[in-house]
Amino acid sequence: MTPRRWIIVIAAFILMMVISAGILRTALHFWHQWQLASLVNGPPPSDEVLTTDDSLTALNKRASQAERSHEYQRAVDLYTQGLEESSYGADARRALLRQRAFAYENLKQYDRAEADYNASLQIEPLDPSFYAKRGFYLIRRGRYDDALADFRQGGELVPSDGTFPFGEGEVYAKLGQHEKSVERYSEAIRWTPQAGRYYRERGSAYNRLGKFKEAKTDYDKALALARGYIQREAADSNLGRGYASLRLGHYQDAIADFDAVLRVMPRSSAALAWRGTAYQSLGKSNEAVADFKAALAIDPKNANAMDGLKSFGVPAP
Repeated sequence: MTPRRWIIVIAAFILMMVISAGILRTALHFWHQWQLASLVNGPPPSDEVLTTDDSLTALNKRASQAERSHEYQRAVDLYTQGLEESSYGADARRALLRQRAFAYENLKQYDRAEADYNASLQIEPLDPSFYAKRGFYLIRRGRYDDALADFRQGGELVPSDGTFPFGEGEVYAKLGQHEKSVERYSEAIRWTPQAGRYYRERGSAYNRLGKFKEAKTDYDKALALARGYIQREAADSNLGRGYASLRLGHYQDAIADFDAVLRVMPRSSAALAWRGTAYQSLGKSNEAVADFKAALAIDPKNANAMDGLKSFGVPAP
């Protein structure tokens, strides 16, 4: 082979190597992106019990299947079976107790549910987050003083965890002490500034205090952080912001928020009634009357809708 041909062959070989390397880099890039997406998004949720599942995973899947079918006693039996297995560690046992407590709660066996929360706090080493978990359970049971004590106990153990002051804020909100709830929500936000729910609940407290500008600012922040929110939670923020905008006289903004709510919750009588008020304030009588009637078709006792129709001299349906 002549020297010229050798040069051509070598050049072609080098070119092929460069092209192959580029293709390989591209393929690796897309494979890496796919793998990253899988890690971030996770596989589709499934409770199918696989032969490769370990015993605890299989048990939890069977219990979840039972709960989705409202077979709560079967779920209790499965979690009890897991708790009888001595090889599971502290974290697994606490998780089983909490899940069994949920099942007991669905069965309205509240003493047993509380006993499981109590037992989870007796497992060493102590997991302070279970003070918050028991605290939220106690809120659901209307035992606000006991719930407050749990959140304070947990906060003393882990002062930097915003969950505990947030729980206190929830207690004060239930008690109608909205100034105190704002203070505790603000403390929760100080420690966990990326928690959209904390802003949403503080916005709700501001609305109840008539501080609509502050409420709107908090709902703006909650919605800005809403990536990954379930639709219902985002809609709750839209509802609160819409109400704040309505009271601030920003009627078009209010209507846009109520529209967003109704796309997710088309039977929200509050959104319909408040949107009717916004339309009425803009002089759009037909739209207002239609919304008031729609709100009353869902909730015949909606006072805002009844007052709205009365102001037009239109009888309630």
